[in-house]
Amino acid sequence: MTNEDIQNMRAAMGTLPSQAPKKSYEYQDDISSIEVNMTDYTSNPYKVIVTACCATWGDDETGSMGKWEKMSPENRYRVALSHLTGNTLPQASEGVNFQFECNGVSRSDFDQHARARVGAHFMSIGTRDNNKLDSRFLFYDHILERMKKDPGYKEMVETWVKLTKDLYEDTINESDSSWQVGRAFLPQSVNHSYVFGMNLAALRGQMARRLMFCEQEGIVALHWKVRALIEEKFPLIASMMVPACDKAKKCVYMEGPEGLTKYFSNLFDGCGRWEVKNADNSAYREFNHSCTNPARLKELGIPIKDVSEFVHFGPDDYDKLDPKDKALFEQD
Repeated sequence: MTNEDIQNMRAAMGTLPSQAPKKSYEYQDDISSIEVNMTDYTSNPYKVIVTACCATWGDDETGSMGKWEKMSPENRYRVALSHLTGNTLPQASEGVNFQFECNGVSRSDFDQHARARVGAHFMSIGTRDNNKLDSRFLFYDHILERMKKDPGYKEMVETWVKLTKDLYEDTINESDSSWQVGRAFLPQSVNHSYVFGMNLAALRGQMARRLMFCEQEGIVALHWKVRALIEEKFPLIASMMVPACDKAKKCVYMEGPEGLTKYFSNLFDGCGRWEVKNADNSAYREFNHSCTNPARLKELGIPIKDVSEFVHFGPDDYDKLDPKDKALFEQD
C-alpha cells in the first residue's frame, strides 16, 4: 500500500492523527438524536419467499424449479401473504436480509438491541479503538424536560457532563494510558454508532417486542424508524411489523403472556394502547407510568402508527397493494 492509500483509509476510518476529535460537552435527548439508514436489502423479498415456499411441491421433471415464472402476480401475492401471515413453513423469511447503519443511539440502547443473536449481526464503534472526546451524551427525554423546569438540576447535570469529559480527557492524555483505560469513565448515555443486519424472520420477532412502549424510549424510537424505512421499500412486509400487543389485542406487558415473570419484571405501568383487563390482578408495578411515552415520541418526529392505521391484507386484496409491491410481484 502506498502512503496515499493508507492516508485515504485512515481518513475514512477517522483515525488520522490530524483528525483528533475536539472535546465536546454536547448532550441531547435520546429520541430525536437517532439516525438510521438502510444500507442494503434483498432486492425482491417476495420472489425469495414465494420460491422457497413452493419448493416442497412438484413432479420429477421440474421439481422445485420455475414456480415463480408459472404463477400470475396475483397468485405470487397469495403465496407471499400466506407466508407472512404464518401459514407456511417459516424458513422462507430467513432468506430475506436487511442491513442498517445507526448513529445517535445511547450505549444502553445498543446493549438492548444487540441481545439478538439468531439471524442477526452487529458491528459497533469501540471505546477501546477510538478517542471518544467528541462523543455526545444522550439523555432520557425526562431528564431534558426536568432541566428546563429546574435550574438547580440543570446545573448539576452540566457539572457532571463537564467533570466526566474532563476526567476522560485527563486519563487518556496521561503518558502511560490509553483510550482503553479512559473508557472506564464513559457512561451508558454516551453516543454509540453501529451497523446491524437481520434476516426478516429475526427482524419481525424483534419488532414485535421493540415496537411496544414497555421498552425504553430510544430502542422503541429506533425500531419505529427502522419499520418506516422498510415501509418505504416494501409496504406489504412493513404492514406485518406490528407491536405484539396489537396482534394479541391486549396489553401483553401487564396481562401476559409473560405469566409469573410479571411479578418480578414489571417495573412500569401499561402505556394505555390497550386496556388492561382485571387490573386488580395485574396491578403490580414499581413506577406508575409507562416506560415510554408514545405521545412524546410522536412530538419528536418518530413515525408511530396507531392501531387503526395499520393496513390489513386478505387473499383477494392484490389491487390494494402499493405500486412498489405490485412492481415486485410482476417481475419476471
